[in-house]
Amino acid sequence: MAENESGLEQKISDRDSSFRIHLALHALEEPYREVFELRVFGELSFREIGTIFGKTENWARVTYHRAKLKLRERMEQE
Repeated sequence: MAENESGLEQKISDRDSSFRIHLALHALEEPYREVFELRVFGELSFREIGTIFGKTENWARVTYHRAKLKLRERMEQE
């Protein structure tokens, strides 16, 4: 029984964390949000992301890194 309760608590916690991440992501300004989504959810390479935006692979890397920092900062503020 304790294992089932622990599993349920973990699922609730994971779902809450996921929701908080999506809220923070939704509030993120462009192009950070789109670059992050393309990299994480679309599983695109930095080269592909750069091509989509008409930019370099390095631009995509830097933008993704900045997006992660902004998301982390927003999550810590909550």
